[in-house]
Amino acid sequence: MSGKKKRAKQLRKPAEQVDLPLPPPPGPPLPAPEIELAWWQKPPAFAGAVALCGLLLVVAAFALFAANRDRARADQLEQQLRARTPGVAESLRALRIAPNPRSWSTEPDAVVAWPDPPELLDLYLPVAYTDFTTFTVAVDKVDHGRMLVAQRLAPDANKELRLTLNSSAFGPGEYRIRIEGYNWRGERADVGWVRLVMN
Repeated sequence: MSGKKKRAKQLRKPAEQVDLPLPPPPGPPLPAPEIELAWWQKPPAFAGAVALCGLLLVVAAFALFAANRDRARADQLEQQLRARTPGVAESLRALRIAPNPRSWSTEPDAVVAWPDPPELLDLYLPVAYTDFTTFTVAVDKVDHGRMLVAQRLAPDANKELRLTLNSSAFGPGEYRIRIEGYNWRGERADVGWVRLVMN
C-alpha cells in the first residue's frame, strides 16, 4: 500500500469524544498561602527586642543618675577638703568674747563670718570674774568632736586668756569653748562656757 492511500485512510478515521473535567463551580476565594516569617520577624523575637531596649534604657538612666550623684559628691568632698586644709593666714583679727560663767548660752556668744582668705583669730577670753590663776581651754566642734585642748594657761595682766587660731583649720560650724580652772590640788573645775559660730 502506498503512502498516499495510508494517509487517506487515517484522515477518514471517525472522531472520538473525550471526557474532559469541568472547571469547578464558582465559590469563595481560596486563602492565600501562609508565608513563613524569619525568626527575627516573629512576635516572641520582637517582644524580646522591645524588652532588651527597655532594659538598656533603664541601665542608661541609672548610669546618668549615678554619674550626677558621684559628681555632686566629688564637688562636696572638694569643698570639704578646701575648708579643712589649713591655708596661709594673711591677716590677724582680734576677737574678745566674754564667757558665760554659769552654763552654755541659749544663743551664740559670738557669730563670725568665716574668712576667705584665712585669718588668724586672736581670741581674748576675760576670766577676771574667777579667782583661778591657771586654766584649761577645750574647743569642740558640734557634730565633729574635739578640735583643741590648751592646758595650764595663765591669763595676761588684763585677766584674759589668749588663744590664736587659724580660721582655715577649723572651717564653718559651731564651736563650744569650755574653760576650766585648776585649784591648788591640780583639780579642774568649770568656770566658763562660750558658743562661737563661724558661717
